[in-house]
Amino acid sequence: MDQEFAHVTVTINEPPLMDVEHWVGIDLNSTGHIAVVANPSTGKVQKYGKEAPHIQKKYSKMRRHLYIEGHPRVAKKRIRQKEKHKTKDLNHKISREMVNNAAQQACGIKMERLSDIRKTARQSRSFRPSLHSWSFYQLQTMIEYKAKLLGVPVAYVDPAYTSQQCSRCGRSGTRNGKDFTCSCGHVDHADANASFNIALRPSLEESDGRSHQDRDWCKGRIDAPQEATS
Repeated sequence: MDQEFAHVTVTINEPPLMDVEHWVGIDLNSTGHIAVVANPSTGKVQKYGKEAPHIQKKYSKMRRHLYIEGHPRVAKKRIRQKEKHKTKDLNHKISREMVNNAAQQACGIKMERLSDIRKTARQSRSFRPSLHSWSFYQLQTMIEYKAKLLGVPVAYVDPAYTSQQCSRCGRSGTRNGKDFTCSCGHVDHADANASFNIALRPSLEESDGRSHQDRDWCKGRIDAPQEATS
C-alpha cells in the first residue's frame, strides 16, 4: 500500500528574553534524580526525574537477559530503541516543567557546562551507570529550546567546586553521599547545595566576577572554596 507524506514547515517567532533579577540553578549531575533545581530568591528546591534510574536498571536487565539467551543483536537494537524512547519522553517532560516553572517565577536558568560532567560525576556507586548512559546533553538542549520559546534566558557557569563549596559562606564544606555540611553551621542536601551554587555563580559570559545574589552569602572566593575556620 502506497503511503503519502506531507512536510510542513512552521516558523515560530521567538519572544524577547525576559529581563530577570533572579536565577534558578539546575544541577544535572545529581544523586538519585536527573535534575535538582534551586531558587535562591525563595529558598525553594525542586527535584525531577526520580524514575530515571529505574528506567536504566529495567532496560539494562532486559539487555543482559537477551545476551545470556544468545541474542546480543536483538538486545542492542530492540531494547536500546525502547530505552531511547523512554529517555526522550522523560527529558521532554522534565525540561517542560523546569522551563515553565522558571518562566512563572520570572527567573533565568543557570546550568553547568556538560563537557566534563562525566569526569566530575558525583553519583553514588549504585547510580553511576545511569549517569553515564543518560542523555544529559539531550535534556540540556531541550531546556534551551523550550526556554527560547518562552523568553527565559539561559546562562552557563563553571562547574568547578559546585559540590564542595558551601552555598551559604562560600568556603569548603564536606560532602558525604547525599549530605553536605559546613563548619559555618550550614547543613543541606548535597545536590540542593550544588544547585544553589550554580544559581549564585556569575555566568561564564561575565568577566567582572560580580557578587552573588543574597542568600545569607558571606564574602569568600568563588574560584576555589577555602577551608572554613571555626
